[in-house]
Amino acid sequence: MEQNAFPDAPPLPQREAALFLDLDGTLIEIAPRPDAVVVPPHLPALLARLSAGLGGAVAIVTGRGLEVARGLTQAPPIAFAAEHGTIIDASALPGAAIPPMPLPPFPPEDWRAAAEAFAEARPGLLLEEKKHGFVLHFRAVPERGKEAAAFLRGLAEGTDFQVLPAHAAAELRPRATDKGVAVSWLMRHAPFAGRTPIFIGDDVTDEFGIEACRALGGTGYRIPRDFAGPAAVLAWLDRIAARLPA
Repeated sequence: MEQNAFPDAPPLPQREAALFLDLDGTLIEIAPRPDAVVVPPHLPALLARLSAGLGGAVAIVTGRGLEVARGLTQAPPIAFAAEHGTIIDASALPGAAIPPMPLPPFPPEDWRAAAEAFAEARPGLLLEEKKHGFVLHFRAVPERGKEAAAFLRGLAEGTDFQVLPAHAAAELRPRATDKGVAVSWLMRHAPFAGRTPIFIGDDVTDEFGIEACRALGGTGYRIPRDFAGPAAVLAWLDRIAARLPA
């Protein structure tokens, strides 16, 4: 690693890197509602620059659904691991042949109906639906957090699903996949294979990705331990992009 000119940020990587980046809370500031986030204007261009300089070895690894993640970033030429790695999409990478991961289960429709009724009966709770799960957001009513998590755990008990905490939210999703599984899968294929993986995230679900990168000889960083917030992450990525070949 080179000498770091910014003491509050990690040193820049020297070896050929593969970047795995969380979205909400890492590249984009958390908002009161998932649909209220404000994307930094230069983020799409920054991701495209990083991809060009790293031979396409850049992936957004997010809990967001695929189409939402692509829309927020304006679909740059990178890979996406959406819904915590449940859905892998590298179709925007020229020449990449990264197969999809084995399809995990879908939650039963009666679970979705029950979750919708649960949220509607508790003003302030917000249900976010995904293909392979759903999230109960309680940022507006933090006193409902334990109740929301307990409700989802009741659905998931004894099944192939689990419940994990997020920022003012509880998420039900398949047990078989997480961000670490997604990182390991992508690292088996070009353009990621053979590179040093670096993960940047901000919550407990990102620890799976960080652990996977470390197991593969790379590293991981987490807000606020290593970066103050998304602005610091973007500044660090800008510095990486500036020293990469065009």
